[in-house]
Amino acid sequence: MHTLDKNTPLVSILMGVRYQRGDISFLERAIHSIQAQTYSNWEFLICERDSTAEARVRLERFVQEDARIHLVDGRGTASLSERLNRCIREAQGEWLARMDDDDFSHPKRITVQMEYLQENPQAAFVGCIAQLERDGQPVGIRQLPQAPIVRDFLFVQPFLHPTLLFRRKALEQMGGYCEEPRCLGCEDYDLLLRLYEAGLRGENIQEPLFTYTLPPLGNKKRTMALRWNEAKTRYIRFKALRLLPKALPYVVKPMAVGLVPEAVLIRVKQKIGLEG
Repeated sequence: MHTLDKNTPLVSILMGVRYQRGDISFLERAIHSIQAQTYSNWEFLICERDSTAEARVRLERFVQEDARIHLVDGRGTASLSERLNRCIREAQGEWLARMDDDDFSHPKRITVQMEYLQENPQAAFVGCIAQLERDGQPVGIRQLPQAPIVRDFLFVQPFLHPTLLFRRKALEQMGGYCEEPRCLGCEDYDLLLRLYEAGLRGENIQEPLFTYTLPPLGNKKRTMALRWNEAKTRYIRFKALRLLPKALPYVVKPMAVGLVPEAVLIRVKQKIGLEG
């Protein structure tokens, strides 16, 4: 049984889970990485739906073993946005951190991010650069700008969603994640552009405090339907930010990229530093 340190701010960690892998080691590693944080005053809210029976049993065991871990009822949710919003509604902390079920938070992640936001009041949220991993092997570093501006969103999003730690008031000002169907697969892109539209900015710590898992080669993570969602979201958000018509080529970019053979796409990503 863990007790909370009332002298430090409570951090609520949010994770939406639909775990379908046969191997639950990724899920276990993700949760263990939060339990191993040097910053200990946290609660971990996990909203789960339609996971394998083995994953569900393991999640319930984590809850029994650690009072800081809570399962949030995911019945009726159809998207990550809905699951994360349920977590936000139940969160007790004034600081809200993201985590995904196949990634790894390095032990100092929350400590360093908390200190950064406390020392940098201009930032509404903070992420970090990340080590990249595929099939359990390191493949490089995802470099990200320290203080992204709006134009950094045009080609590719300048943040990694699961690395982010938010001031709660920033997420509440946005009304949480958008649950419209067009945001399926790009809920983070929509949220962050709405934050920027409201004059709220994020920053990236230039230290790899996170390991981000890439999909196996040959396993395309984004279908054309998801790419169409991103194109629609880009159009709506770019229009609100008065970036059109100049930014129109970047609106159709997700669809164009989807037509590129995977081998070519990986080589391009490696050249521009999106993959190792």
